[in-house]
Amino acid sequence: MAEFPIRKAKVERAALNHLEGRILAQAVLAPEDVPSFDRSMVDGFAIIAEDVRTASRETPVRLRVSGEVSMGKAAPARLERGSAVIVPTGGALPKGTTGVVKIEDTETKDAEVLVFDGLDCADRINRTRSDVAAGDLLFEPGRVLDPPALGLLAAAGVDAVDIYASPRIAVLITGDELVPPGVQLGPGQIRESNGVMICAALCALGFTPQGYERVADDRDVFARVLSKALDECDGVMISGGSSVGTRDYTPGLVSEAGEPGVVVHGVRVRPGRPVLLAMVGDRPVIGLPGNPVSALVMLEALAKPILLRMFNKVDSTLPLRARLTAPIDVEPGLEYRIPVQLNRSGDGLTATPILGTSSQLHILAFADAIVVVPEGTTLIPARTWVDAVPFTRTRTLR
Repeated sequence: MAEFPIRKAKVERAALNHLEGRILAQAVLAPEDVPSFDRSMVDGFAIIAEDVRTASRETPVRLRVSGEVSMGKAAPARLERGSAVIVPTGGALPKGTTGVVKIEDTETKDAEVLVFDGLDCADRINRTRSDVAAGDLLFEPGRVLDPPALGLLAAAGVDAVDIYASPRIAVLITGDELVPPGVQLGPGQIRESNGVMICAALCALGFTPQGYERVADDRDVFARVLSKALDECDGVMISGGSSVGTRDYTPGLVSEAGEPGVVVHGVRVRPGRPVLLAMVGDRPVIGLPGNPVSALVMLEALAKPILLRMFNKVDSTLPLRARLTAPIDVEPGLEYRIPVQLNRSGDGLTATPILGTSSQLHILAFADAIVVVPEGTTLIPARTWVDAVPFTRTRTLR
């Protein structure tokens, strides 16, 4: 399939505070060594390892206490043979230190310290640059800034980074039969749920959803709202209207909206066959099926990797290896994407298929991931190990 240029998200400079979940727009190099000096890993005494090599309870080694390290202060002068310096956890070690003995392996008497155990003392030093060296590449562009990443940036002396601003994605919901929560249902009407679900999914991916009034099953109204959305937003996501019914206006209107127009209309996948992928200029336009299960499955499978190109980011979601608790038995001729619920068991992770129709939202509400059944496969027996691709979520706890 041809490559189409997708508009890139704008870049902005921001301090590290409140950047959890944002996406880096730059490579970040460490400006400082971490740590920038040799530090003690325990409370105890800085020593020269050779001095305490033979220390034991029966034959302790006696050392002269020549100073004490204060936190946040430079270490005392160079350590000499036969001496020790009191040091707290994280304290700077004097030059010449080759080991640290734990305070519980010593006994202090007047200006001397008795060392009862010198084993492993060299392993208690956190050496300069042992975590990060100045100039090291910390993160590539496209990295999602999670709490550990932000902590590392701060530790290395980074105070601000270039991040992608959140592109605005228009969300258009079509259908005369749809009624929002809180409004009395009339005959033949159903609750509108796709808008809430799609907006939440876009937020989890790092986008700003822009909702519009529900689009009536009227071609002129639909054309007007679509034109407005294309003018105001960086991309458009449409729920419904992409099938082949007489009131399914999405394919025709998107084709008329601008070049290159519709690129894909329909895929050999269930659920989600009538999905539509298009470009108007450099703005992606994605037509999702109206059935909620189909809509979210196609958002994850096709819309997500397209939209992430705005951040110069490739979808790198890692599948989870899980054992099926029940067989998956499907008809031939299509690829199937089966929602599964993940649970822990004695022999690892299990995946329980959640079956139903593409209009039944409970399938998604209780699912954690998708198992792909390739075209040509009709049966995956129970207890087979499968790859389960997790749904996008801002929080991993259930």
